[in-house]
Amino acid sequence: MRKYFIFVVVVLFFIECNSKEPGAENKFQESIKSEEKVDTLAVMDQEPIVEKITEQVSKQTEEKEEKDPSEDEAILWNSYRSAKDAVKQAQSEEDYKKQIKYLLEAAVYAKALQRYDIEAWQYNNAGYVLIEEFKEKTDYLVVMNNLNKLELKIEIEEYRKEARKQLSKEKGLLSKAEGYLAKAKEIDDKLEESSRTTTIASNILFVNEVMNFLEAGKNE
Repeated sequence: MRKYFIFVVVVLFFIECNSKEPGAENKFQESIKSEEKVDTLAVMDQEPIVEKITEQVSKQTEEKEEKDPSEDEAILWNSYRSAKDAVKQAQSEEDYKKQIKYLLEAAVYAKALQRYDIEAWQYNNAGYVLIEEFKEKTDYLVVMNNLNKLELKIEIEEYRKEARKQLSKEKGLLSKAEGYLAKAKEIDDKLEESSRTTTIASNILFVNEVMNFLEAGKNE
């Protein structure tokens, strides 16, 4: 009887344990699944972040390489100032060709520095130098003063013909000036209007008036 009682107790205990184990096993499996889920999310979060950082660094490196100029800003400014000093030296020597040469060099450096206002001035100045050379070689001011003093129509007509012949000899200088001034205006039109705008317009007006004066002689 005693042995039978012990056997019954053991069987009941075993049944009770078996009835609880499925729940425990389920909790354990859910725990595993939960941990796997967390690990999986962590890995998935980290990988894209690493890829993004890599792409960002790569893009920054590429942008830096693209933006790095062949010459740094300090060298460009020194080159610009050297060109302007050469212009002053050429002015003191009354060498028009050298003035224009170094003004155009200064324009290149100004453009590289993205100082388009300064670039526009250099082209304007190149045009102005050619105007001054034209005036000197043709005695333009003397010719115009003499023409303005005349009163008789026949004298004015005759003098105009002579004036046109004299001025036409250096027409090429005005044609070159016209090109530089057009470049100056093209750049200036993209910038905020200033006294530079007025100066460029004034020089263009002078060239246009003289060229019109010379063209009018063809109809006489």
